[in-house]
Amino acid sequence: MADLPAGGVSELSALIDPAWIEQALCATGKASIRRRKLPAEHAVWLVIGLALFRQMPLWQVVQEMALTLEGKELPVPSASVQARQRLGAEPLEHLFGLLTQAWGRVHPVHEETLRVLAVDGVVWSAPDSTDNRQVLGSGQTQYGPQPWPMVRAVCLLDTDSHELLDAKLGDYSCGELTLAAGLRGLDHSITLFDRAYFSSAFLLDWQQGGAERHWLMRARDNLRHEVVQTLGEDDWLIRMPVSQRARQLRAELPSHWQARMIQTQVDGKPRRFITSMLDAQRFAAPQLAQLYRQRWEIELGFREIKQSLQQGHSVLRSRQPELVMQEVWGVLIAHTLLRRCMRLMAQHVQVEPVRISFHTARHAIVGALRSVHLARVGVVPQHLQWLMDEARHFVLPPRRHGRSFPREVKRSTRGKYPPKKMPVRA
Repeated sequence: MADLPAGGVSELSALIDPAWIEQALCATGKASIRRRKLPAEHAVWLVIGLALFRQMPLWQVVQEMALTLEGKELPVPSASVQARQRLGAEPLEHLFGLLTQAWGRVHPVHEETLRVLAVDGVVWSAPDSTDNRQVLGSGQTQYGPQPWPMVRAVCLLDTDSHELLDAKLGDYSCGELTLAAGLRGLDHSITLFDRAYFSSAFLLDWQQGGAERHWLMRARDNLRHEVVQTLGEDDWLIRMPVSQRARQLRAELPSHWQARMIQTQVDGKPRRFITSMLDAQRFAAPQLAQLYRQRWEIELGFREIKQSLQQGHSVLRSRQPELVMQEVWGVLIAHTLLRRCMRLMAQHVQVEPVRISFHTARHAIVGALRSVHLARVGVVPQHLQWLMDEARHFVLPPRRHGRSFPREVKRSTRGKYPPKKMPVRA
């Protein structure tokens, strides 16, 4: 690996081990051979910096993070763009996997219980370039194509710490269920899904992918089932048919499969859940119904990424599909990095990780990074220790229970200008 500049990107090794970056580059064949002004390992930090310093242009991110060799003059913006193009998206995806494996996946918040995870999808809008629209695609409404090309992601998140444990990206035409099938589950866990993930093949694969990989979701209103056994009040073992289409695609699937159904009352209305946790003695029905509330934690995690980390910018920077994917991986790595720091803060002040304010802590962490290239060698560890000492100021009060926020749609306003229409292609 090239020598890193003192007081520059070398200081960031206190946050991510340079060996992991080198491993990601070598595994994907992207390691720098020539001695460039902006080598591959610096380009990795540049992509992460684009997420951490969302309001800055690319050349200023290079300047803020001192991404040059041996104090040389900062490269022109085109050199930064070319470095990103040479890098591609694969090293960032590989690095994300290394970080989640070393941090979130092997360090549960509560050692003595099953880990509670959640899976859901999220989309990002990309600039409306010809390449992005052709490769990534976009949604369609009755009025025509949506205004921006989109990239879709499905993420696996720890609801106790908001740390991402895995993610899969695809263009807008990729379905959430297809992407979710590629996620790496976790042993000794309960994963919360919404009803869009109801699929016999997917759920059977999920629970059979390791030891105690349980799942829990809302039951569809039109769920086809028959009761096999009554386990308790509003608690049944049920039998469901596997669709003919699924058996055509997967001949090894059984004709029927079993799950547990529980029913509870919410605002006077019955609400049903199905789960792979069949042991009624170990997993009581009321506790399972309450557990499903934690599925909302992944929505809060997406809000951290889009509203706080990306500062409400609804459209990404990159105008090329490969760089769009690269940019999204950089965003996910940046969130993982920040959440790791907040996990350490929470341990320092002995509170739950979700009690650390993401918005406030992000400002403090990014502020510390901005001063890296102005400081003397070795100052980042002292900055990190200062953040630990200041963590008590980032603690949120305990959450209040029983609050309700019904979904509402804000009335749209029409401007005086007509909406832009996409050209019709022959």
